[in-house]
Amino acid sequence: MRFSFARFPATVLKILTKANWTKWVFVVIAGSVGLCLTLLVNFGITLILAMRGTSPEIPAEFDQRFLVLQTWGFLVPFVWGFNAKWLPVFLGLRPVRGRVLLLAVALNSTGVLVAFAGWMTAATLVLIVGLMTALYSLRLFEPPARPAKVKGVHKSFPVFVRSAYIWALIAASLGIWAASVQNAHGIWGASRHALTVGFLATMVFAIGQRVLPAFSGMRLLFSTKLMFVATLLLAVGCLLRVSSEILAYQGLVRSVWAWLPVSAITEMTAVTLFAANLLATFVRRTHPRRRCSIS
Repeated sequence: MRFSFARFPATVLKILTKANWTKWVFVVIAGSVGLCLTLLVNFGITLILAMRGTSPEIPAEFDQRFLVLQTWGFLVPFVWGFNAKWLPVFLGLRPVRGRVLLLAVALNSTGVLVAFAGWMTAATLVLIVGLMTALYSLRLFEPPARPAKVKGVHKSFPVFVRSAYIWALIAASLGIWAASVQNAHGIWGASRHALTVGFLATMVFAIGQRVLPAFSGMRLLFSTKLMFVATLLLAVGCLLRVSSEILAYQGLVRSVWAWLPVSAITEMTAVTLFAANLLATFVRRTHPRRRCSIS
């Protein structure tokens, strides 16, 4: 983690120095600040635990707040920033509402701070308002201005990108539910899984297989069908996991415990196919006439 912190700012700085300082750049900076705070808090809490010498485990109540910082404070705004840069091109969307996006980041940051203060019910409400504001700013569910650019990727690419934000809304909604009831460990787990796998991992599977081949010498993706199968399996595994965590951990349906290993195997199969597709893309020779463009 510390090694990644040493390299990550340099990578981001390299991207930002080549970019016009438009609104999306400030959103990426906000995500980078979230990463810095995450690492500082991680260092601080591990130092405190080491000095006390009582337990290597982070207390559950503090860990819940810390997880909000890691996900909503770092990863979510980071995705929003690059979505604002790339999605209007990839999906043919209308121009991003830049000021509204900055408002979304401000609301999201407020929600993270409120959660860190321990007011989880208020925090989850602020976070979902920030998310809906971000959706409005990105214009993701508005009629597009142009057809989506799906050359080199599967034609389902726009569907999976939009489905990622549906998962984010599910995650935020489950967070509100979890914060309003007692003993909501299963609901909290489902909320985190919907965000990390449903939103973040789906975005990586969709956007990653769109941009990484282009960044690696303007290559074409090895198999668009494999891209579709991997992303679909990820969605199925996430659906099984989120639903089974609520039903099993909350003690609603005992038989659903059997779904948990199935969901894990399904998601790992998706990750394996994703990695294999990219590996095959990078190692095969590319004919000059078969090169693709990111734009």
